[in-house]
Amino acid sequence: MHYTERFTGKRAIITGASAGIGKATALRMAKEGGRVGLISNVPAELEAVAAQIRQEGGEALVLAAYVSQEDQIAAAIDQAARTWNGLDVVIANAGIILPDEDSVVDTLQFGVWQRIIDVNLTGMYLACKHGVRHLLEEGGGAVVMTASPCGIKGFCFREHAYSASKGGVMALMKVMALDYAQHNIRVNAVVPGLIDTAMNAKVMADPELLERWTATIPIKRAGNPEEVAAVILYLASDDAQYVVGSAFAVDGGQTAG
Repeated sequence: MHYTERFTGKRAIITGASAGIGKATALRMAKEGGRVGLISNVPAELEAVAAQIRQEGGEALVLAAYVSQEDQIAAAIDQAARTWNGLDVVIANAGIILPDEDSVVDTLQFGVWQRIIDVNLTGMYLACKHGVRHLLEEGGGAVVMTASPCGIKGFCFREHAYSASKGGVMALMKVMALDYAQHNIRVNAVVPGLIDTAMNAKVMADPELLERWTATIPIKRAGNPEEVAAVILYLASDDAQYVVGSAFAVDGGQTAG
């Protein structure tokens, strides 16, 4: 596949970059000329992603951090900004799903609720907080947040914590978009549906469960991380200069009805 060089000179941080959508986004952004700061709490996997990027002639920084720990995520983002003398793009993507532990509210354990909220919503806020500070110093930039159809519709049965966390992401994206537009910072979200990643391994490995899920998707299949990465990169690029406060569904039509 031929890639453009629309991110040449651009400096980005990507949370959840060790696997899945974050990894696919990092690899493609590097192919398009971007310098990528890879953030996750799995250093060995980050090193493997960075090695692949460098082998292909790209530039990557390994920035091990827990997104829910403010001191760690702040230090990681600041390190990228120091290395490259600023930032242009913040991709807040890290998230978790705990299908065997998440539940309806009357049986949902507080510790499970807290863990999911800490990563999916607090981690999103912290990545944006410390990333946006550098975009303000640069006079503008782009933020892309990873949301979910579960934050738009109530079809993620028995996953109340996850759904609430992703609903919070949608609300945070919209209010940030309005408040930062005046500072030339565009804030948008990508909304992936069922994507073939490790996060959805339980569904992908169970033919009956997979069939039930894909029956709700008009194009009758799961997506792949590269399809989501393509939309994230569009939103992060100068091609999307007039796109502000939007949520782009990459879900095979699941939320169209």
